[in-house]
Amino acid sequence: MWMMMLLGCARSAHLERLPDAQAPVPVVADDTSEAYQRGAALYRQGSCVGCHSPPFADATHLGGGRDLPTLFGVFYAPNISPHPTAGIGSWTEADFVRAMRVGRAPDGRRYWPTFPYMTYTRMTDADLHALWVYLREQPAVPTPSKEHEVRAPYGFPGLLGLWRTLAFRKGELEPDPARDATWHRGRYLVRAVSYCDQCHTPRNGLGLVRRRHDMAGGANPGKADVHPNLTPHPEAGIGAWTQDDIGTYLATGRKPDGTRTEMPDIMAEKIHDSFSWFSETDRGAIAVYLASLPPSDFDPEQWGMVRRARRRAVRRAEP
Repeated sequence: MWMMMLLGCARSAHLERLPDAQAPVPVVADDTSEAYQRGAALYRQGSCVGCHSPPFADATHLGGGRDLPTLFGVFYAPNISPHPTAGIGSWTEADFVRAMRVGRAPDGRRYWPTFPYMTYTRMTDADLHALWVYLREQPAVPTPSKEHEVRAPYGFPGLLGLWRTLAFRKGELEPDPARDATWHRGRYLVRAVSYCDQCHTPRNGLGLVRRRHDMAGGANPGKADVHPNLTPHPEAGIGAWTQDDIGTYLATGRKPDGTRTEMPDIMAEKIHDSFSWFSETDRGAIAVYLASLPPSDFDPEQWGMVRRARRRAVRRAEP
């Protein structure tokens, strides 16, 4: 998914979301198990909805199909329903955990990082089990997954493995004994479940995260979009926001100055489908964690990939 958000839309035919579009996610009944309800919440928190239950008229819950245009080609979210052939109905729970933790299919194939296993690897065993319970109890969808359209030379054998060697580090987050439970919860939601760092940190031309600008703003150069600096810098970041401001924004999209984030901005979609479904306590934990980050004056608008993308956008707009 981060390639969609960070490396952008490479073709004009990409279907943007309409402001009033609703995702085909069924309501969770009160009499379902605790694990099921926890999994349903994680399906929202992990932003699975926008790709695997996309908000379009012909979409189905867990049927996938959302196109993820990137500079490396067009990737399609797969069917993750319990259908035995079209979906993941033949998988075991161990297969599912391996996919989330290691980014590999049951047959050993490496997944492209449009599936954000680089952060899902940090999820707890209990959360992965709950998500598995939820997925297994959904209706099976017979729609087959679409084949990715990988641009040359990115599909060359071995290149994906090389990228993984450079970029992917598996394993859960290590606890920080100097921090409290609220901070740890916020970090977990930001770094493991909602993968905010994957969007709000710049990358180089190989798609590798530039950690020296951690959470200081990311680029979506294919669409000439920019994800803002989320560090507590008073001018470049959100240091002027209170923790209540952050919680309100995640719940409603309303900023402290009274303006709102609107569709088709990707953050508006994430607020609608994901962050607005978080508990107030969890949104508060995210605010606490963001306030603890080192402030950075990095301006993502000045990132080289963004400037080049803007020049490409101007050229495409010329008659």
